[in-house]
This record gives sequence, structure tokens and C-alpha cells, in this order.
Amino acid sequence: MDSSLIQTLFNFITNNIFAIIFIFAAVEVFLIVKMFLMMKKHEGVLLDVSDNLLKGFRDAPDRDSEQMINERIQASLDYIHRKISEDPTIKPDFAKNASKIIQRPLYQRHYKIEIYASIMSTLVQVFPLLGILGTILAIAQTAFQSGGQIDVSTLSNAFVLAMDTTILGITFSILFMVIESALQPKIERVINESNDFKQIVANVNMVH
Repeated sequence: MDSSLIQTLFNFITNNIFAIIFIFAAVEVFLIVKMFLMMKKHEGVLLDVSDNLLKGFRDAPDRDSEQMINERIQASLDYIHRKISEDPTIKPDFAKNASKIIQRPLYQRHYKIEIYASIMSTLVQVFPLLGILGTILAIAQTAFQSGGQIDVSTLSNAFVLAMDTTILGITFSILFMVIESALQPKIERVINESNDFKQIVANVNMVH
């Protein structure tokens, strides 16, 4: 490959390394906000779905306003599991309720949450790599510009750039790692609740 092309590429990335890091940070913020809103909407839909599955059952658990939304969903799912295990003959009643539920948007949102969570987790690991990339590019650019003769001022500028990109990359990585660790239990809970719902629907629809 032409060395001039490599040098041009190195110069472009080096000159824009801070912008690249901030773009990745903006994408991560977008994913966090999008994930939070999707999970909030998904839990609301799951609660409505759980209520629809319980229609017609007089001993269904009451909706307690003091309970958190995930506790109400879990109470409904536990009730359905228990009822089916105790009396499999009531499956047709649950199946009748399940047939009225539009499942596709719910499943699509569930998969989006999994995809967004995976991308969000991957980006957290990208920031330190961007910092290291900035260090390597700064050194490479210095070597290209000096033609192998590195003076003190050029090396000093490269060192400052390398340190700044490394510090920025690590700072963003720590910040988003903390945010992700706070969101992760909720993400796992929503995914588990969705899987429970899918298993219940599949179970009640297996009526002979």
C-alpha cells in the first residue's frame, strides 16, 4: 500500500481523534437513553399483557399500587405458572386470552433491547482502545513528519496528544461502565420477564 495514503489516513484520524471519541460517546449516550425508554415502555406493555392473560380468573392477584411494576409483572407470571402446574386443563382459558394479544411488537422490542444492550456493552470496551489508538497514531505521525529524526518539541506534542486521548478514553469508559452496571440488573430483569412471557404463551398454546 502507498505510504502516502497511510500517512494521510494516519493524519486524518490523529487530527480528528477527539471528535471520534466524542462521537462514540454521543452514540453511547443515545443508546443509554433509548434503552431506558424502551425498557420503561416494555415493562408497561408486559404489565398490560399480564393483566390480559389473567382476565376471567377471579383469584388473580390484585394490582397493588405500592408494588413496583416489575413486582406486579412477576406476581402475575408466578400466578399463571402456578395455575397451569396445578390444573393443566385451564390452559384453553389462558390460550383464549393469549390469542387476543399482539405478540410481534412485544417480541421485536425484546430483541431490540438485547441488541442495544450488547452494542452498549461493546462500546464501553471501545473507549480505552480509542485512547490507545490515539497514543499509537501520535507516535506514528511524529515518525512520519520527522522522517525518522524526532526532535524534542515534536515528541512533546505527540506525548501530550497521546496522554489526552488515553485519559479521555479511560474517563468515558469508567463513566459508561458505571452507568451500564446500574442499568444491567434492570435489563436482565426485563429480558427474563419477556422470556417468561414467551414460555407461558408457547405453553398455553400447546393445547391438544
